[in-house]
Amino acid sequence: MTSLPKKKTDADRQPKVTLRTIAQQLGLTPGTVSVALNNSASVKSIPERTKKRILAAARELNYRPNYFARSLRLQRTYTIGVIAEEIDDAYGATVISGIEEYLRKNDFFFLTVIHRHDQ
Repeated sequence: MTSLPKKKTDADRQPKVTLRTIAQQLGLTPGTVSVALNNSASVKSIPERTKKRILAAARELNYRPNYFARSLRLQRTYTIGVIAEEIDDAYGATVISGIEEYLRKNDFFFLTVIHRHDQ
């Protein structure tokens, strides 16, 4: 008999790594960490050694930016929707697949809707 996977509890989850987490570990401000990780225009003011420390800490801690916070800050959603009549033919499926592949490689969220002439 196989058992269902165990549902993760709060105790099983790793604490969320934030800019503040990285900043505290390195003795820097969250703003400095943000500038380095986002490669902002003012990144030139941060010494190269410090940038490398920030990037290394982010990798080590498995930092993942908050999608919604990033979208709000940049006023961009990085979301593209494709509305198609159908994709049940080889050509349509190939086109949609190519769009999806390109967008995924460029960190966009991709959404497909099939309308089938529905008003």
